[in-house]
Amino acid sequence: MTNLAHKIRIYPNLTAEVYLAKSCGTARFAWNWALSKWKNLYSRGEKPSAFSISREFNACKNSEFPWTAEVSKYAPQRSILDLGDGFNCFFKKQAKYPRFKKKGRSKDSFYLGNDVLKISGKYLKLPKLEKPIKMAETIRFPGRLLSCTISRDAAGDWYASFNIELSEDYVYPHKCENQAVVGVDIGLKTLATCSDGSKFDNPRALRASERRIRRRSQSLARKKAGSKNRAKAKISLAKAHRKVTRIRQGAWHNVTSWLVKNFRFIGIEDLNVRGMTKNHCLARSLADAAFGEFKRQVTYKSKLSGSNVVTADRFYPSSKLCSCCGFKLDELDLSVRGWACPQCGVVHDRDENASENLKLVAAGYAETLNACGESVSPKPIRKNRWRRPSVKQECSGVL
Repeated sequence: MTNLAHKIRIYPNLTAEVYLAKSCGTARFAWNWALSKWKNLYSRGEKPSAFSISREFNACKNSEFPWTAEVSKYAPQRSILDLGDGFNCFFKKQAKYPRFKKKGRSKDSFYLGNDVLKISGKYLKLPKLEKPIKMAETIRFPGRLLSCTISRDAAGDWYASFNIELSEDYVYPHKCENQAVVGVDIGLKTLATCSDGSKFDNPRALRASERRIRRRSQSLARKKAGSKNRAKAKISLAKAHRKVTRIRQGAWHNVTSWLVKNFRFIGIEDLNVRGMTKNHCLARSLADAAFGEFKRQVTYKSKLSGSNVVTADRFYPSSKLCSCCGFKLDELDLSVRGWACPQCGVVHDRDENASENLKLVAAGYAETLNACGESVSPKPIRKNRWRRPSVKQECSGVL
């Protein structure tokens, strides 16, 4: 089965907003308390764990922290378990050392289990609240509700993210019905260039809103710290940044939904975005394009639609390689947008040639599946496990 997160905006009244703020504060307090306890145990040579600290917190919360009973038990418990996950990622060198959270500077959120949630249409009933909270829409995906995470963004709006286990009979609206192959080259001048000739323009959302963000940042800097006017200016700036994010995500949603609906095999590049942003001349434009968002969206949508995302090797020379004869250039400067092949004489556009080479990579993967006599859409063999395609065995040597 496939799990999917569905994020919906909610509209709490004053009583519900106070309850949500208390829940976020309790989760933040539990995180800081557990982090302090973790450091003390570690300094004494002991080996702490999230479960032992959670048990200790549950044993003393009624006597030392009675106000935690005003919210759901999941808010502090899950926060401590998340701290344990943060330390596991730190020891695996996948994240930084966990830090203390401060009110107003860290993202406000808390977790709720499915046993305390009640949903009726556009209304969400939370524990210890008399009236339900109105949602912007109903849940659009059929399946079993696993959990919910309620969060507040910097602009002050509340959201509920539902973790749903999709039912087997769910049909994705953008499901692919053909065996077409396409290569996609993403860039700054053109957001996405496809091998079939389709091109998607880069909205450059940050550049379009740069003047507005600068003015609101200056207004925020002039306000006195701790004043109500400064809080208003902070929300105004957050709304400007949120608009940029929504424009950027909307552009990528249009590209990825079109791809998974019309093509079964999609060839993309494995770009080193973090390394590319070290170029100070292109760092802002690269961040504005959000290449990582494209890979995230096309990956999860391909699993729902039945498409296959084929990622080329990071060092695959898609722009330097002639898509007609296979000749490879030794060097190709980033400012060169077109070049002529010295071997076959074909004049290539840089982005279109790269998309054609990525299409060849995806087509090679499709031929491998067909040569083994298998379906081009792999079927899951167990929960959250996908069957790997077989590899055709070629004879080598003299019989």
